Amino acid sequence: MFEDLGHVFHTLFDDFCDAYEPERYLGVSLRSEEEVVLMRELGAALNAATAEAPNDADAEYLRTSAWPEVVAIAGRLAQAMVANDLREHQ
Repeated sequence: MFEDLGHVFHTLFDDFCDAYEPERYLGVSLRSEEEVVLMRELGAALNAATAEAPNDADAEYLRTSAWPEVVAIAGRLAQAMVANDLREHQ
């Protein structure tokens, strides 16, 4: 089941990491400098989307001009995290 985006944002940035200071999570929940950089970029892209979604509704986020960038960065971050995880468990 899909959670609302607010819940996803909370989990990602409050429970897993802090997109404003991802360096603090290097070696904790982030494994590489690349992941740190991408997490910071993802936070910036999400902030841009948030600025265009004044009612904080999922449908608004998905229609923002920033949303394609959010998806692109999230995809790159996911690829980096999976690759780093696989390397660590070889």
